[in-house]
Amino acid sequence: MFEFSGHALVQGLISGFALSWIYILMALGLALILSIMNIMQFAHGEVYMMGGYVAFYFAVMFGLHPFLAMLISMIIMAAVGLLLERVFFRRLLGKPLQSMSVAIGLLLILQTIAVAGFGVADQHIPNLWSGGFGILGWTIAKDRAIAMIVAIALTALLYLLLKKSKYGQAIVATAQHREGSLLRGINPNQMSAMVMAIGSAFAAAGGALAAGIFVLNPFIGGVALIKGILIIILGGIGSIAGVVVGGMILGFADGLLPVAFGSAAGVIIPLLLIIVILIIKPQGLFGHD
Repeated sequence: MFEFSGHALVQGLISGFALSWIYILMALGLALILSIMNIMQFAHGEVYMMGGYVAFYFAVMFGLHPFLAMLISMIIMAAVGLLLERVFFRRLLGKPLQSMSVAIGLLLILQTIAVAGFGVADQHIPNLWSGGFGILGWTIAKDRAIAMIVAIALTALLYLLLKKSKYGQAIVATAQHREGSLLRGINPNQMSAMVMAIGSAFAAAGGALAAGIFVLNPFIGGVALIKGILIIILGGIGSIAGVVVGGMILGFADGLLPVAFGSAAGVIIPLLLIIVILIIKPQGLFGHD
């Protein structure tokens, strides 16, 4: 039954907006890696999860400010991304089945490390900013507002990198034609390393933000990965605008639909919506034929 209070509606909208931008951070990294390396990095969800745990470790164990802990987590997971690209995925370029198998193996390894190191109990990072503020009589949690600002700022930085810098142009050229980029003096292996580092850093930021707002455990990576894949498909492969719009649709659906229709419908309805959109526009909202 479609029935909820105005307060529940506002809180659902706020949660949906926060979820949207966390999903977008996850999906942007996944989309970059897919575009440049032509692999689906199935361990990306575990990078997101480990990013949350690294931030948790520095924030809780060392008492650092959560924002500083998130920055450290981004740097560490960017280095992990570089290691994964250099040791594993670079050797398997052009071998999608082998790459997928390695990614699944890494997924299980990282998940097992998290279970062994932190246990399976839910954890939380201290809020980036405690309390709330009022707008038009409604209270908005400051931690959600800050998370959205951070995620939007990171997305804007990525957009500027791709559009305004020579490295961004090199990434775009490599995504368009990996072999052809060699003729323009671009080293595609360097671009692969760069997007793996950026993608892993973005995933870590998403994991750290989610751990402060929602929950952190060794199994959140699977859900995040599925959301990231759905957003890429919905928005259209290779489109940043598509990722943003797809993330918004999925985030608001996850924030509002469970409030309106219950948790089961909140899972089913977004998937049905995606199916309908893809039937009408198989290449995604911003994809090209």
